[in-house]
Amino acid sequence: MNDFCKLSYFFRSPKYPVIVDVDGALVVARSAKSLYLRLVRFDLVEKKSYDALDKTGEAWALVISQETGVLAPLNFSKPRTKLELIRWFNNRKNKPADEVAYPEKSLSSKKRDRIVAEIADRLADAEKRNASRRK
Repeated sequence: MNDFCKLSYFFRSPKYPVIVDVDGALVVARSAKSLYLRLVRFDLVEKKSYDALDKTGEAWALVISQETGVLAPLNFSKPRTKLELIRWFNNRKNKPADEVAYPEKSLSSKKRDRIVAEIADRLADAEKRNASRRK
């Protein structure tokens, strides 16, 4: 299991916010520090690849190796469609029961980066509501 102590990038850094899929639970962060703080809560498996997405909708991979979390761009993978992004968000494991699903309508009028930004905002809001319930 993981005990990584730093987060680094391979080639270049992503454009934040970044969304990481940890076994079906989506984690969002607006900076490297907040991403690290959110990821250390999970038991990440060393050398397993976790899907990630940056602000532009570009695919990234997170791999834990030798106590370092490494984010690397996936240049060989095809970008997710707008509908795939929405279904990824709507079907996540850490979705609050009272959350309204992201609508799958009118996708042609929305740009991918707008959808990613709205999903990131919804994830951040859900995390804030969840944290306030725990208090």
